[in-house]
Amino acid sequence: MQIIFKSAFSDKYNVNYQQFFCFLTKQRYNPAVKTDHSKFDITATAYSLGALACWIIGPLCIKQLSGWLDFWTQNMLRYLFAAFLLLPFLLVSIKQKKVDRLIWKNALIITIPNIFMQSLWAAGFYYINPALLTLIAKSSILWTILFSMVFFLDERNLLKSTRFWTASAAMIIGLTGVTVLNPTFTTKATLIGLVFVFSASFAWSIYTVGIKALLANYDSRVSFAIVSLYTTVALTIVAVLFGKPSDCLSMPPAGWLVIIFSACTSLALSHSFYYAAIKRIGATIPSLVTLAQPFLVLVVSRILFAETLTPAQWVCGIILVAGAALAIWAQEHLNKT
Repeated sequence: MQIIFKSAFSDKYNVNYQQFFCFLTKQRYNPAVKTDHSKFDITATAYSLGALACWIIGPLCIKQLSGWLDFWTQNMLRYLFAAFLLLPFLLVSIKQKKVDRLIWKNALIITIPNIFMQSLWAAGFYYINPALLTLIAKSSILWTILFSMVFFLDERNLLKSTRFWTASAAMIIGLTGVTVLNPTFTTKATLIGLVFVFSASFAWSIYTVGIKALLANYDSRVSFAIVSLYTTVALTIVAVLFGKPSDCLSMPPAGWLVIIFSACTSLALSHSFYYAAIKRIGATIPSLVTLAQPFLVLVVSRILFAETLTPAQWVCGIILVAGAALAIWAQEHLNKT
């Protein structure tokens, strides 16, 4: 254990994500799962695109539900239906003895950042429109890269990369422009929303790294089924304490349809696809694919919520996405050398 700790902060040792998380969770390191970027994986690409398609739906559903429910209650209901949908996969796997005690422990660890992320993410839509929120949320990629450089020696080679510094500058400029150039930037509601979305992005980066480190050995549907069960319990508790679950009794049938549709697509399917993609090709490519999400959300949000971005925000948004893509490109390029 002392050797692993030194390897995260000393130039004498080498560390990967799985070793670091095994150190934190006191588990034996299993190097069996390795990511191969040398070939184009059609199946993993399909999983990534599937997650993207589902996540376009999520922000729009959350925004629609904000008119009927508080974010605590809608999170609870959405996860409740998602857990119910994935429960058969979990029960079959338990019957076939494919679920060990370790996955329950690992999934519980993953659940912690997921609870924070989901709560803050949903809360942000009560203050900011969908496209702007999803665009700013892409700052999670920057957090992921920073975590990599702090804990893993090979990632520190990025400090020598012109691409990385260019990408970092582009992302900072893009994020600043998108937020500051928002006409309602100085309002209290927008500032609160920004705090929520940046915090959610931080939690999402931990969640993404954790999936690769702790759940790569397991079926993606079973993994998220367990995570969703844990998350449902936690969100139910906070909904009872801070929300108004009784409001769902007066919600119209259309609201229940949105709940169910959102649970099936933006939770059960999207996270299962995301887990599967990360398992096959790592976190880099799936993250790159989701960079298209904000602009695809905006296309639909313009119709449903009349949301628009100013020309200056569009320019900064493109700079932000380009910077994030360049950062990922720099990371993947250096990992191959």
